[in-house]
Amino acid sequence: MNEAAIDAPDVLGWSLASGLGRVVFGIGMLAAPERALRALGFSDVIPATVVVTRIAGVRDLVLGVATLGALDDRRRLRAVSLANAAADTGDTLAFSAALRSGERDVGVRGLAASLPAVMAGLWTAWRLS
Repeated sequence: MNEAAIDAPDVLGWSLASGLGRVVFGIGMLAAPERALRALGFSDVIPATVVVTRIAGVRDLVLGVATLGALDDRRRLRAVSLANAAADTGDTLAFSAALRSGERDVGVRGLAASLPAVMAGLWTAWRLS
């Protein structure tokens, strides 16, 4: 395992940005789910989509806090980076399905965020191995 990787500015910088971004996005989805859905391109916001958005908000908030809490431990940071990549892979699949079903705005906007996040999470985990 690469002991120095956790101190590398690129790994630490990405991990900090990812953790903070997830916390902010999670809080946003919890506090203003309708606005978050519209920012993602959803035009029809119904109570069911608001509930699912809040569930996703909790997920991102937890992953963000876990990331920030692991910044001083290479093994934990690697594990949480893989968990983040797994969650982002699920998002990528969901946004791909939206694109295939004709929800172009939702699919494109979602993929523009989720696919790079998958790659960055995997890259971070690789750097920490």
